[in-house]
Amino acid sequence: MVNLIDVIELKKNYGPRAALAGVSFSLGAGEIVGLLGPNGAGKTTLIGCVLGFLLPSDGMVRLFGEETAQLSAAARGRVGFVPQTMTGFSWFKVGELIDYLSKFYVSAPGAVPRWLLDWAGLDMKARVKALSGGQKQRLAILLAMRHEPDLLVLDEPVASLDPQARLDFTALIARFCQDTGRSALISSHILSDLEKIATRAIFMRRGVIVHDTPMARFRTAMRWVDAERSALPAGVAVLAEDRATKALLVDGWDDAMMDALKSQLGRPVAVRNPDLETAFLEITR
Repeated sequence: MVNLIDVIELKKNYGPRAALAGVSFSLGAGEIVGLLGPNGAGKTTLIGCVLGFLLPSDGMVRLFGEETAQLSAAARGRVGFVPQTMTGFSWFKVGELIDYLSKFYVSAPGAVPRWLLDWAGLDMKARVKALSGGQKQRLAILLAMRHEPDLLVLDEPVASLDPQARLDFTALIARFCQDTGRSALISSHILSDLEKIATRAIFMRRGVIVHDTPMARFRTAMRWVDAERSALPAGVAVLAEDRATKALLVDGWDDAMMDALKSQLGRPVAVRNPDLETAFLEITR
């Protein structure tokens, strides 16, 4: 099966500065991938290259098996994008804007799904300029999802939403992807929301991917372990060290390792599960 996204040794330079320094990953059908990293990690630049808004300095990006530089109109119609902030179109009425943008699709998407209209809760006769920040973000999400795309790409989609709207949105994305086998790539700093719905997490720092893990493995094989690096069994990778407690964040942990490690160290060994936010802070610092 063809991947929805293939990023191969992608590099993007702005003058002497490397925003992306050799990024590679693929995204398949049914995945909800959280793209995690601090400001300046290269997430928005990566999304720009994935969508064809930016040209790579080197490397390659393919969507649905097609190079983004030569992406067909049909392939573009399979993508929905939510930017950090919706701008423009201020004089349109909401309903007018939805109808206007629908004309740019190769295949007319038809009526907006009722479940999406109910979620957005927007007045179709309201002017875009009169909408609040949260309402504009709901409109941006509606416009990205109204044609029920195979791939959703979302760049900080919930920054303007209140807590209840964020909960509603994460439930919407989870249901949309799980029920249909569609996929999403989501860049967000609201990690508690991502942890609920993501099937995979990609951690970025300074233009490179520093860790890429399925969330199922994050929950079963990543642990904070109170032990020295030299005592860890073979096959256990150290991802970070807690600055305060000196505990190690490891990948590849199995609870069956506990007795052997305790015997080797001659003391009890504290082991605890990481949450996504703490892991993010330590892996990407």
